[in-house]
Amino acid sequence: MKIKFYFSAILIFISIKGNCQFVPMPLNYQDTSNYYWPDWISIVDASHVWLGTLSYGSGVQIPYSIAVRTTDGGDTWQFDSIPVPGQPMMSSVFAVDANICFYVFTDNGSGGSIWKTTDAGTSWSKKTTTQFSEPGAYADFYYGFDANEGVAVGDPTLGYFEILKTTNGGDTWSRIESGSMPSIIPGEMGGTNAYRAIGDNIWFPTMISDGAGTYSCRCFKSSDRGAHWTASPIFADNIGWANMDFSSLQKGVLWDASSPTLKKYFYVTSDGGNTWSQDSIAINNELIAGMSSVGGIDGGFIVLTTDTTDYLYTALFTPDFFSTFVVIDSNLSADAWGLRFKDSETGWLSGNGLDTNGILKFTGLLTSVSEAAKSSEKIVILPNPSSSEALVKLPGKNEPGDLRLRVYDIKGLLHNDITVESATGWTKLDASEYRDGTYVVQVVSGDQVIAVTKWVVKH
Repeated sequence: MKIKFYFSAILIFISIKGNCQFVPMPLNYQDTSNYYWPDWISIVDASHVWLGTLSYGSGVQIPYSIAVRTTDGGDTWQFDSIPVPGQPMMSSVFAVDANICFYVFTDNGSGGSIWKTTDAGTSWSKKTTTQFSEPGAYADFYYGFDANEGVAVGDPTLGYFEILKTTNGGDTWSRIESGSMPSIIPGEMGGTNAYRAIGDNIWFPTMISDGAGTYSCRCFKSSDRGAHWTASPIFADNIGWANMDFSSLQKGVLWDASSPTLKKYFYVTSDGGNTWSQDSIAINNELIAGMSSVGGIDGGFIVLTTDTTDYLYTALFTPDFFSTFVVIDSNLSADAWGLRFKDSETGWLSGNGLDTNGILKFTGLLTSVSEAAKSSEKIVILPNPSSSEALVKLPGKNEPGDLRLRVYDIKGLLHNDITVESATGWTKLDASEYRDGTYVVQVVSGDQVIAVTKWVVKH
């Protein structure tokens, strides 16, 4: 039975303050005697979100088979009962649109079934029959490439991973043959709701038990909608529970998502998951607890960190694959497993298990950062006006030390002349070094001014 555990780049660490924050949204689960974590989040758009819930009472997970969804961006939530027999435990949720959604369950931590609605939760049908019924079966997740074609992944049975394809919305399934995927390693399994898909490509991490409660990992990948699979060499060790995400076809990350074994480091790939290397961010003594890619930003991720003393989280945003970081919120009472961003405007975070803080909605400023990341010619300062440190997006691609930032006041007096050391296209300015007022910031390459913008400092 699987158990869900709770509880060398240049680093530029800056904070963007203002209305950039996660806002608690009450969920109003019916039985308030238990704790509810909506850790599986499937975002259709800004208005429509489906949640998969893990319920705990007296310290143990208890069966729960109710689909939770919103049609108004979280202002109200609907609860739709799914008639799953036995002791259903949710392991994944995937929404096609506002009306069609798939939920994946195990029966008290083994086996599995997939259920589907086509009428926004009014009625449900079981889409699997004999699938996930062999000894050792465990249904990990389902992903739909479109309304009809999708892939379901389960732990190995009969000597290889149970990977199923459908081309008719789950009406029928065909198991991928063992010859179309790598041979398993003894003790290898998948992760509950741990996967990422972009276009026709899909990845999921596998965990290989060391017999002592921790794991090493591989990355399984398909580039043809699950028909054929490859696997990376073994990497990582001492992982308590792996999770994975990709921001593009090339850039991905794997981290330890188990609170007893959280790490200061993680693993990254820049070649689509073929090879992996260890990376880290030196932010005090905080540990990496959760991550989510931000759709539309190549190398853009939200990162949750904690110091484990009270399990309050700090949320960071990196626009450039873990080189530059922006603090977007802090002191968050939440569950790092339930972090999901669809794009620079739409993101959700599982709360602390209580109704008043059931789920948190992001209402921040990543849209402006996203647009700045796409600009190759102009300089952008965020936030502007600034009261403390500000993020600066530089124009073009230049070698480290090739650019300089010059800051003038409106009278033409030079206040600062800074050599830019960052090779990522991002750097910072510290507004605390300037008086209130309007300044002109120039980007200089050699003797040529290549970009100019105004910067307002307001304390």
